[in-house]
Amino acid sequence: MTGWMHVLQFLKINRMTGRRMNIFTKIMIVIVIMLVPIVVMYNSSNKISTDVVEKELLQVNLNRLRLFVGQMDAEADRLWKAAYVVAKDPDVVQLQFRASSDPVYTWLQAKKQVQEKLDLQSSTFEWSNKLTVYSPPSGVVVSTNWKQQYDADYFRNPVQDHWDYRLITTERGSEQAFLRQLITPFDPKEMPENPSLYVEVTFSAENLVRMLDRLMQGSAGSAFLFNPNFEPILPSDMDRAQMLEMSRIFADMKADELGKEGSVKLKFRDEEYLVNYAASDALGWYLVDFVPMTQVLKPIDQSKYMFYAASGLLLLMGISSVALLYRHVQKPIYELIRAVKSLRRGDYGYRIAHWPSNEFRYLIEQFNLMSQDTQELIDKVYTEQLRAKESSLKHLQAQINPHFLYNNFAYIQSMAQLDRTKAIVAFTQHLSQYYRYTTRTEQQLTFLSDEMDLIRNYLEIHRMQSERLQYAEQIEEGMMSLLLPRLLLQPLIENAVVHGMEGKKGEFHILITGRRTADGCELLVEDNGIGMKPDELAALRYSLQQSTSLSHSIGLRNVHQRLRHYFGDSSGLRIEHSPLGGLCVGLIIKDGGGSNSNV
Repeated sequence: MTGWMHVLQFLKINRMTGRRMNIFTKIMIVIVIMLVPIVVMYNSSNKISTDVVEKELLQVNLNRLRLFVGQMDAEADRLWKAAYVVAKDPDVVQLQFRASSDPVYTWLQAKKQVQEKLDLQSSTFEWSNKLTVYSPPSGVVVSTNWKQQYDADYFRNPVQDHWDYRLITTERGSEQAFLRQLITPFDPKEMPENPSLYVEVTFSAENLVRMLDRLMQGSAGSAFLFNPNFEPILPSDMDRAQMLEMSRIFADMKADELGKEGSVKLKFRDEEYLVNYAASDALGWYLVDFVPMTQVLKPIDQSKYMFYAASGLLLLMGISSVALLYRHVQKPIYELIRAVKSLRRGDYGYRIAHWPSNEFRYLIEQFNLMSQDTQELIDKVYTEQLRAKESSLKHLQAQINPHFLYNNFAYIQSMAQLDRTKAIVAFTQHLSQYYRYTTRTEQQLTFLSDEMDLIRNYLEIHRMQSERLQYAEQIEEGMMSLLLPRLLLQPLIENAVVHGMEGKKGEFHILITGRRTADGCELLVEDNGIGMKPDELAALRYSLQQSTSLSHSIGLRNVHQRLRHYFGDSSGLRIEHSPLGGLCVGLIIKDGGGSNSNV
């Protein structure tokens, strides 16, 4: 919108002043002239590509129908071949020669064997089907369809050369099904005068309905199976009235003009449809698919709309480019005015980022240099203050380190006098790892896992000197990657050992707990030591907030101040009585504050 306003403003000025056409107007005309041939060429190529894509889409849909019909015919042929397998089975052949004088149990045994084989043969197919064997000489019937009545009258008009579509009775009731009968002795040209065996294969039309349902998944069309002599077979979830109307329209087409497969365009309910069809050689039915032409051409129309949108975007970009030319003159002046106002408000860090390559460049560079010099003079004072604060922090951090060095040497000396080499090795390993970590000052931040390694070494050093010291840790999973300043947790442990363990008889326990909270996390150090009186605890809490403190609480005060410095004023130490009997000192870290708010 800003670009259009600039262009209209300059056109209005030109008309009022009677000037010749300026460069902004000329560029606009050039952009429009460039877009016209592009649009004309696209319309021509779009028509050609539409025809090509339409043919390809037709072929894709037709191939889809061919695949469906091929699968349907293949399954039907497999069922028909099963009739030959059944007819050649020795037990089935023996049914023809069973005499009425044979014992009843012999008949029952023979029928049971045939029944089991028919059930086994029927279960090998994807389609639900029925297999029936009837022997006219012996009058024996064996079938997987125990609801249908089979006798000589039923087989009076057998169908051997094609699949017949008729109503049969099954355990599910009356239903439409395809059936075909193999008659022995087999003669493909004519019916034998005295048949010795009938093998009937039937499969329900529901099998084809399920295949149609799978075909319709993700399809924009309406598919059904059509035979002019029967009611069409429709998918289960389609509008039946609409599908029957479509089948009537397809039935009006002449069969000799259709052929085995093809595609035609028909009008249905004032909308043009692309009708693809393919004939089934096995069943003699057509698979018909009605697809709205709007769905077929939808990708092409979307491509056309995208081109027009891109053309409009190109035109908009051209207008924006014209506006940029205007900004190279007027915008620098506005930026200088804004910069001067910012300096007057005390914002000495303001810089002009837009540097046009014209006469304004030198003026803007000099203004930025002047603003930079002013900012540097002011920053020097703050920098010195920050350096002094950081130096103070490092000094306070150094004060946290070894208070027990001489005691450790005394322990090593006593162990050496007792010739306890293994204890000396273990002790010195813990001691060396402890001092390796505490003397490494180049890194101010570390992970909680590193801090816990330090704590374990520190506590193992004390535990080796006093076996009554026991410790445990309960830190939530994932907290070991917490980032925090070094040597924050160690003073809390040292305070518990030095002050809590003195005067405590029996075992001394320390529990280190870490958990997430709603607004951050907390690390707690609890002990079962002698604890503190209420007035002493209140005095200790008060001393944490003071700039100077008593010597016995300087370590805790330093930790409290470092927490507030790194994580903000809402973070710090929390000191209270522990359920274990001693003190509970916690590092409370709040999210969203301090110089390390992502912790």
